[in-house]
Amino acid sequence: MLKLAIFDLDGTLKQARDPYVYLHTRLGTLEASQAFFADGFAGRISYEDWLLLDAALWKGTPLATVQALFRENPYLPGAVETVKGLKARGVNLALVSTGTQIHAEMVAEELGFDRVLCNYVFAQDGVISGEVQVQVPEGGKGAAVEDILAAFAVPPKDCLAVGDTRSDADMFQRVGVSIAVAPNHARLREKATLVLEEPDLTPIIPWLVRRGHLAAA
Repeated sequence: MLKLAIFDLDGTLKQARDPYVYLHTRLGTLEASQAFFADGFAGRISYEDWLLLDAALWKGTPLATVQALFRENPYLPGAVETVKGLKARGVNLALVSTGTQIHAEMVAEELGFDRVLCNYVFAQDGVISGEVQVQVPEGGKGAAVEDILAAFAVPPKDCLAVGDTRSDADMFQRVGVSIAVAPNHARLREKATLVLEEPDLTPIIPWLVRRGHLAAA
């Protein structure tokens, strides 16, 4: 029976797959961000430096504006019901994201997550300051899962991970049950216990019950 469930956020619970591209698009800074996107994606600059460059483009933006934009990014079908269904059955919940705390902590509060690991884009006096802190760099989700398993004292076999991109495969390798949501990479598909072809989390609870990982309601 599952004791812990670890979710990715963007593309797994919420529809936009890349929170930085989403925010740049909504704030009108997407074109400017392309100047360093290739270097960041290729690893020619550190993840922290990449995030600093992103945050510099948003400096001075009201925090309330960023929060409102993230609220407009809708949940996937079945996301809210799945998370709350796990919570109701006594499963601890953790959120692991390479996105920002502005979004991750909002979702964690709305859905009742017990723990959040993410990156930070800070605000001062209600506006984005340009300062950042990296806790989950690209390629760092495996280490994040290990920290969460230790914090909850849960063995990997009793843990579920849910994600949608290649970087989530590192989570899948460290848990007993893994679910890929409309995966965009073959590696994630290969590591998943279950693949959902559509971006819809509705089948998750019934599947877990059938497999004996959860009690029926």
